[in-house]
Amino acid sequence: MTDLYRLHSAVGKHFAVRKKRLQTAVLQALTLLIGGASGAVFAGTEPADVTFDSTFLQGYGQNLDLSRYARAGMVPAGEYRLQVTVNGKDQMSQTVRVVAAGKNASRFCFRAADVERWGVRVNKLPDQEQVAKTLASDCVEVQALIPGASFRMDMASLQGDLSIPQAYAGRVRRGYVDPSEWDSGVTAGFVTYNANAFENQNSVGDDSSSFSLGVNSGFNIADWRLRHNGNFNYDDDAGSTYSATNSYAQHDVSSMKAQFTLGEYFTPGDSFDSVPFTGVQLASDDSMLPESERGFAPIVRGIADTNAKVTIRQAGRIIHEVTVAPGAFVIDDLYATGYAGDLDVTVTEADGRQKTFTVAFASVVQMLRPGSSRFSLTVGRYRDDNLDDQLRFTQGTYRRGISNLLTLYGGGILAEDYGSLITGAAVGTPIGAIAFDASFSRASGLPQITTDEGSGDSSGRSYRISYSKLIDETRTNFALAAYRFSSEGYLGLSTFAHLHEGDPTQAYLERNRFQVSVSQPMGEVGDFYVNGVSSSYWDGRADSTTYQVGYSKSFNWGSLSVSAGREFQDDESNDTYLLSLSVPLGSGSRRPTLSTTASYDGDNNSTVRTNVTGTAGERNQANYGVYASRSSSDDDSTHSYGGNVQYRSSIAQVGASVSRGEDFTQYTGSASGTVVAHSGGIVFSPEQGETMALIEARGAGGASVANGQGNALDDDGQALTAGLVPYRNNNVGINPKGLPVDVELENTQQQVAPRRGAIVRLDYPTIIGKPLLLQLDNNADVPFGAQVVDADGKQIALVGQGGLIFVRGEHQGLKAVWGEDSGQSCLLLFDPATGAEDQLYQQVDATCVHG
Repeated sequence: MTDLYRLHSAVGKHFAVRKKRLQTAVLQALTLLIGGASGAVFAGTEPADVTFDSTFLQGYGQNLDLSRYARAGMVPAGEYRLQVTVNGKDQMSQTVRVVAAGKNASRFCFRAADVERWGVRVNKLPDQEQVAKTLASDCVEVQALIPGASFRMDMASLQGDLSIPQAYAGRVRRGYVDPSEWDSGVTAGFVTYNANAFENQNSVGDDSSSFSLGVNSGFNIADWRLRHNGNFNYDDDAGSTYSATNSYAQHDVSSMKAQFTLGEYFTPGDSFDSVPFTGVQLASDDSMLPESERGFAPIVRGIADTNAKVTIRQAGRIIHEVTVAPGAFVIDDLYATGYAGDLDVTVTEADGRQKTFTVAFASVVQMLRPGSSRFSLTVGRYRDDNLDDQLRFTQGTYRRGISNLLTLYGGGILAEDYGSLITGAAVGTPIGAIAFDASFSRASGLPQITTDEGSGDSSGRSYRISYSKLIDETRTNFALAAYRFSSEGYLGLSTFAHLHEGDPTQAYLERNRFQVSVSQPMGEVGDFYVNGVSSSYWDGRADSTTYQVGYSKSFNWGSLSVSAGREFQDDESNDTYLLSLSVPLGSGSRRPTLSTTASYDGDNNSTVRTNVTGTAGERNQANYGVYASRSSSDDDSTHSYGGNVQYRSSIAQVGASVSRGEDFTQYTGSASGTVVAHSGGIVFSPEQGETMALIEARGAGGASVANGQGNALDDDGQALTAGLVPYRNNNVGINPKGLPVDVELENTQQQVAPRRGAIVRLDYPTIIGKPLLLQLDNNADVPFGAQVVDADGKQIALVGQGGLIFVRGEHQGLKAVWGEDSGQSCLLLFDPATGAEDQLYQQVDATCVHG
């Protein structure tokens, strides 16, 4: 059996292989056989013509026209997804469109958005009028746009190397996706649901049953997202009730990197406390920014004497490396890395000399990159179903990054009988990042309040300070330490709204609040942490303090964690101690895990619970668990046990559990998933998420969504995958395993950048038909490597060794072509019915008729 025969057999056994890649592989094999060049193809250079001697193909292709291999620019026309490297350092995934340019050449077409991602200094290019025309066209060629630039495409690895002269090379925007590539999706409606049913049987009381259904629903039309969220509940005592959470319409404002919201929503919580409202809001959306421009990271500035390499490390790990030209350099596209410590910068010159310096890096949530800003503006009514009079208010906030060390922010709220202002600054210091702000409020029309200012009037202030620091020497991480003091007359908007209507039960007059979170890694010893919060109030509520200390460590045989916590409520305290041990059972990726948890509350009340959990199924689509528990106190002890199972099918995730104790038995059932209705029908999915992709591959029912854990294409060849990241390139793929034998996917993966909340549609072309392996008659003079084209002249296959041709589906008028002369083509005649029907593919005889 020849190599090509084995290749085609493998294709049949695996049911689906991209035909374009098969043809490329044969082309490359042919090129190697005839002593050809590598699979690399260049644009922007003029490779010399070469002549191949067909006698190296003795017995296979002496009559074959090899002129198409005479130039390195020979690439079949079509679209290719490549991993493009810019000037040998920055990588990105891009699509290049290859267009035939004459008999033996190709053009490599990019888009204007691709040029922006490369960081090209367009304003520095000569002939700006011609530059504008080129960028406006549907085929931007590298060498036509940028003098001295070149593009290299490697067919074998589907990679591209782009070289841009230093004079025109700017900063590559890492993670940037041009807004023109953001996909708004299709017109569609959806419902995401979580349903739970409970049946309780009690030996000492009445039996009861209950049901709950949470729904997140929406409809997308003309770039608008209409949303409604709510909950339905039923139980034997209260009957059925439905509670609407919110309903709103939302639209991207791409030019401002913001969201416009109309309806019932929530204000941002970065400056003032977040409150529900009914009205309109325009607010910044960080997710529209590239990852290299989100959050806070300092700008690194320095001077290089030569073409130098700049290496930036954090905690000893390289987080960024770039080559810079001689002179001053600025690096302002570091990814936000949280609270991970100072940056160590090393400048390695061309002659090997090194210079090092440190850039302080500590951040609190209020900090922004220098020159960046965030804003929000809300106009509406305070939303609370318990209030008869919904308070009208207007709120605005603004933050601005001034430098590496300073961010300023402020805002205000204006309502009837109420006003509030906030102003603050976040500062980076050698001892950590500190944010300090002051809020002021003034209110009137509150009859239940009497102060020195008069009856019904109240004014006050609130001060807040936050701190964050990673101590490099000890790796102690103060992830958050904050203290807030409010005077007795200070009122937040929510508190004022309830007092204004005479409802003091929902008004919380907080006086002091302190919270802290500290973690301390100890290397091989383990990790320690401390978390705590303490609050006191002006209105007579009991002071409260809660804190917890803990330790955890992973071993070769499992993991161990212990913690101790205490809760103070006035003079009373409650202690809790917890020990948890987890050990895998057996070996392999699906081995179950045994976990034991023991707790003790300090009042001789203790509980010991043991669980065994695991996964099952070819795609880990099933989860199971069993447990046993024992609780004891001074004079009593109880036991309970139970089990649960969840299964992720192609339409929903369902689960069931049972728990049994000495006096009760509880049964539960659950179901969750998403239903989407669109112009092509209704699709079910076990996945949930705001941003989704609708996959359509005609006839491909049975294939699964890549990494879908049970999510498979239905009988119509449709599937829904959720949880896509908005405004980012997401890879969405199909695993062809499980395809019908007569279906082939032309493409198994696509990349899409959806807008927030969009339902994007991805069509995967398929070829449907019984796979055929044609065996040419021994007397046929068709050479190895000849093209096989259909009646429209479209190439669908190549002639392999031994006269074998692999095709799929029904094709009319197939011809073999190996040159332009009249005698260098023939019509293929064969009868598919002569093949064995019980095989994965049919092997049939074929003849080639000239004329």
